[in-house]
Amino acid sequence: MSPTATTTELEIRPASWRDMDTVADFLRSTADWYRPFVAEEDMAEHDVPDSWKSENYEKRDFYIGEAEDESIGTISLQYFGDFAYVGYVYLDSTQCGKGYGQELLEFATGLASRRGMKGVALIAHPEAKWATRAYTKFGFTRVATRKEEVLAFNGGFLKDYYEEGFELYIYWLVPEDQR
Repeated sequence: MSPTATTTELEIRPASWRDMDTVADFLRSTADWYRPFVAEEDMAEHDVPDSWKSENYEKRDFYIGEAEDESIGTISLQYFGDFAYVGYVYLDSTQCGKGYGQELLEFATGLASRRGMKGVALIAHPEAKWATRAYTKFGFTRVATRKEEVLAFNGGFLKDYYEEGFELYIYWLVPEDQR
């Protein structure tokens, strides 16, 4: 456990439909952090209108992290070929810096590993320094910075998820010679 990590253990469970208001609130709690650099047409992924809930609940596996009976954060996973995709990993803005994000990522990489995935992919904007710092500290490697590279990765599965200016990060679950 890192020195800044919380001593409260995070319990992670699958999100139900009733949890989607809470999930949406997590995303909205940090939307203003992204507003200065995310393209206006992509802000719906951060401001999340009500239609976002049903659209995303159908296509992603969402999980809720709880500590002391309080919802702390969420993570979502999808599976494309040999890769798990983390579309959302968000904490309530009041819970950042306590180690909960790392626990959510450990949970996701554990699920992906048990499913035999080669790696876990996510995209992040380079101006979201808090996020990119956390991902690289966890062990993700930036593998693509240009839009064309990001969109071409793994058969182009990121086409529907790409936000302008975002870069691709991979957490490898297999040794380099097996990629």
